[in-house]
Amino acid sequence: MAARVRPVEDTQVSHQTRQYFALAEERGAPNATLLRILARDPWSLQTFYDAWNRTFYQGKVDHLLKELMRVRMARLRGCAY
Repeated sequence: MAARVRPVEDTQVSHQTRQYFALAEERGAPNATLLRILARDPWSLQTFYDAWNRTFYQGKVDHLLKELMRVRMARLRGCAY
C-alpha cells in the first residue's frame, strides 16, 4: 500500500491558513482535508486556494450551476462527496 500524506494540525500552521480551513469547513468546499494536506507547502495551498476562490466563487458561471456541476461530476465518478 502506498504511503499516505497526513493532513497538518492547526497548531502547525499560520492564523491565515487556519482561516482557510475554517471557511472551507463552513462552506463545505473546497475539501478541508485537501487543504490540510496542501498546507504542508504554503505556496501550493495559497495557489490552489486563490484559484479555487476565483473560479468557484467568482467568474462568469452562476454559482448554483457550478454546484450542480460539482455534484454531477462526483456522481459520475461514484464519489459520495
